[in-house]
Amino acid sequence: MGKNSNTDEIATAAEQESGDAKKAWRLLASHIEETDMPAWVKFYVQKSAVVVADYNMADGDQARLAHMLGFYHEPVERPGGNYDLDHIFDWFTDRMMKDVEEGKKISISRTAHEYLDENGMPNSAPGGLRKAYEKARKRHSNRMEAGLKLEQLLAKRGV
Repeated sequence: MGKNSNTDEIATAAEQESGDAKKAWRLLASHIEETDMPAWVKFYVQKSAVVVADYNMADGDQARLAHMLGFYHEPVERPGGNYDLDHIFDWFTDRMMKDVEEGKKISISRTAHEYLDENGMPNSAPGGLRKAYEKARKRHSNRMEAGLKLEQLLAKRGV
């Protein structure tokens, strides 16, 4: 292994003394300082060894362990990030126009719930969809403004 020949020694030691996951993490943590690994790797292995040592292997929550070891992170909610904004804008606009024609009061929240129900997304958050609609509406407004400015510039030039 060249520079990291001491990792070969760790592997050999592990082969000679078999055990469980806790023992493997202890072995890694006890020999990690001797390696030429980057400091962040050494820190991670040592921190992980402590987490594994404290973990109740018999009846512990494996998802929680994965989270504690850094294998799982909660997704970051990006308002409007997972939606087709053009589709959202068109759908909301059509639905709200229909509501107005039927004499209903416009409600973005109600429309968001209807969208999620009709598009088979019952576990999605209406708040995120409302934010996506607001983003789509702002984008549409900006496009309309830009289109108007372009028409005015073209008219000035006689095009």
